[in-house]
Amino acid sequence: AGVLVCLADGMVTLYDLHTLSSATPLTNTRGAHIIALHTGVDHIDGIPTLVSKLATYGKRKVVVLEWRDAEFYKSFDYSAAEKIVAMQFAAPGLLVLSTAREFLTLQLPRGQWDDLFPADTASLRTVAGGMAVGRGTEASDATAGTPAPANTWGSWALSLAGSSADVHTTIARMPGDKLLLCHKDIGVFINSAGKLCRNEHSEPMIFSRAPTGITYTSSYTVAISHDPGPQSQPPSSGSTVDSLPGPRFNVEVRNIGTQMLVQTLHLAEEEPAHVFNGAGGKQVWAIGPHTVWRLMAMPIQQQVEDVLEAEQYDEAISLVAQSDNILEAEKEELTKKIRWLRARWLFREQARYEEALTEFTDLGATPTEAIALCPERIAGELAEETTDAESVAEGGGSTNGDEPPAAAPQTDQV
Repeated sequence: AGVLVCLADGMVTLYDLHTLSSATPLTNTRGAHIIALHTGVDHIDGIPTLVSKLATYGKRKVVVLEWRDAEFYKSFDYSAAEKIVAMQFAAPGLLVLSTAREFLTLQLPRGQWDDLFPADTASLRTVAGGMAVGRGTEASDATAGTPAPANTWGSWALSLAGSSADVHTTIARMPGDKLLLCHKDIGVFINSAGKLCRNEHSEPMIFSRAPTGITYTSSYTVAISHDPGPQSQPPSSGSTVDSLPGPRFNVEVRNIGTQMLVQTLHLAEEEPAHVFNGAGGKQVWAIGPHTVWRLMAMPIQQQVEDVLEAEQYDEAISLVAQSDNILEAEKEELTKKIRWLRARWLFREQARYEEALTEFTDLGATPTEAIALCPERIAGELAEETTDAESVAEGGGSTNGDEPPAAAPQTDQV
């Protein structure tokens, strides 16, 4: 705690966060160009201990340094058979890495390398864009040099087709101890054990173009990418989406739960090179060569009203469910109101009567309330003329800013 970790000129240096002095260069990280950090409480010999780990990669070597209760403990070196292009901690004892060909895990401190995905990854057959499921090369143990057992869960790989120069791979931390592994414009979610999150994310997340950086805020992924310019460009080789003519953008916001595109932004001053979050995902910052943007948030209440106005009821339910700024007791009430509007919309606008009646039944509606939606020739005097423009926000609960970035980000020149 209280330490600034800086990677510059191929070496990591530690600074006192309060004074920005007392620089401590970590000479055994010389040559590094990728870093990953993890801090958490671990029980060592039954004693709660604050454990911080710093992983770096350079010169075909992964170096992991560990501190316990702010005191340096030990460093570990692991040889990498191939060049690493992305790296992130999934858990204190598990690093997830990517080469130009495949995603891997490195078990700490054992140093065992494994291909990431289990044998039932055939469910990823819909994943395109150069990502194909196939038998991977069995990884070798970093310390003993022995091949991993062929019958382990990690003996299958998610291969990344194409040369390393064409590969755009990002590994980003997501809420709920998940990671988003993105190759070109396609991403899949894994949990802290390195397993695919099939229940919550049955389909891969597909971006409009290959992200160069990804982070999250509350219910959303925020991805930055290179703007190809005002003219529509042909799709890149292996891309799963056509080039999208229309407004230029280099920031793309998607709902984590539904994967729906929520918003695009064009930061016109210069291209953002990095994106990260702070305050537990409450803040999002994009950084260019000379400009820092803080992507400001709009209240969750406004988001819900906007998607309801667009009759995107499932999206509204997803936003409420993922929000951490609505009390759990109020979430249930707000979700029930949205489901009620959705049932009315299904009945009146979509003529999906059976689905609507099932929803009314689940919500405990009375027969009179359902009959009132029918035309006057059926409902008689019970027929109503009101529309679905009712506001869910009325009595909808306390919220205070848990949303995607606003369309007019605050900019600081540096």
